[in-house]
Amino acid sequence: MRNNLYRPTADFQIGFLNNIQWLLESSSYTSTYKFALLISLSNLAIESGIDDNSTYSVSYLQIAEQFIHLYWTHALPFSKQDPDSILRQSNTIGQIKVINCILDLQKEAKTIKLNTARILNTYKWESTLKEIARTIKTYPAKHLQSAENKSHREFLYHYDSKSKEIKLNPGIAYCLAKFSKIINKLCQQYWSEFVRKNRHNQEYFNEDLDLYYFLFNQSRQSLNMLVPLLSDIQHGYCFYCHNQIKGTPEVDHFIPWSKYQIDTLHNFVLADHSCNNSKRDYLAEERFYDSWLIRNQDYGKLMNNEGKSLGFISNILRSETIVRWAYQVAIEHNDLVWSPDKSNRLRTINPALLQNLRG
Repeated sequence: MRNNLYRPTADFQIGFLNNIQWLLESSSYTSTYKFALLISLSNLAIESGIDDNSTYSVSYLQIAEQFIHLYWTHALPFSKQDPDSILRQSNTIGQIKVINCILDLQKEAKTIKLNTARILNTYKWESTLKEIARTIKTYPAKHLQSAENKSHREFLYHYDSKSKEIKLNPGIAYCLAKFSKIINKLCQQYWSEFVRKNRHNQEYFNEDLDLYYFLFNQSRQSLNMLVPLLSDIQHGYCFYCHNQIKGTPEVDHFIPWSKYQIDTLHNFVLADHSCNNSKRDYLAEERFYDSWLIRNQDYGKLMNNEGKSLGFISNILRSETIVRWAYQVAIEHNDLVWSPDKSNRLRTINPALLQNLRG
């Protein structure tokens, strides 16, 4: 649904960032839900592909799926030596509902692997989504835009207690996507501090463990199961240097995990250790965008069929929208791109080499 074809003005975008700052600094927090909701809305705005002033509606079920991905490893013990060290994410009595729902799902599915839980018990997965969706609607969605002094700014959306979705105001989806990295970093920082300062968690911080890494900087799923599928598609060759892979093949996030922290099946490629290690958090140079699109055209349906049986999110349009967004942001920021050519590893992105970016 397009209100107009113009992008939000610079003043609107500055106002949006000011409101985000107000929201994070002025809110009172009894749990980490508000941070999760902001990150979820940013991720879904990216997936929308909206590049103008349009409104955008997201269902509470869509947000619930994001919550499961965000909180999944938070439901695991923080200390390997203490199986009861699941960090509290509420200042009130007991654990938050979302983590309890995930713990219940893990127990019933008899697994701590997200992709396995998704396929082992689809009924439990769907019922968990619905329960989390109700929790999101009742708590963070209702109170997200309220500050500690009871002031209220509905700059993101108008809350409707009878609706099954959130309708983002004009220009908000664009801003959430454009400033997603800033929003994610800020929310993760506030989230980490909330968990670290929670008195119920203090006994678990005696060891030299990285709380931020535990909460945010690890891939949510084991990717080794994808090696046979990707190896067949690529005939054992590295996606980047095109050499036969010697040693153990490695599954690479084509769009780095640091840029979009939800695993989608079509985002994965197979690489050798040298390429995967040197590429790190950079986008691959422009020609690989075309190669990736062609790979999806040729093998997208096969990957989709295999992905369902493995429990991965396997929506090719969703993946392509995320990848297109990442390259568009790189162009806007004049970012560096990576090449497997050892003599010229990094250089500034060249928009002229991305003719198919909007294809």
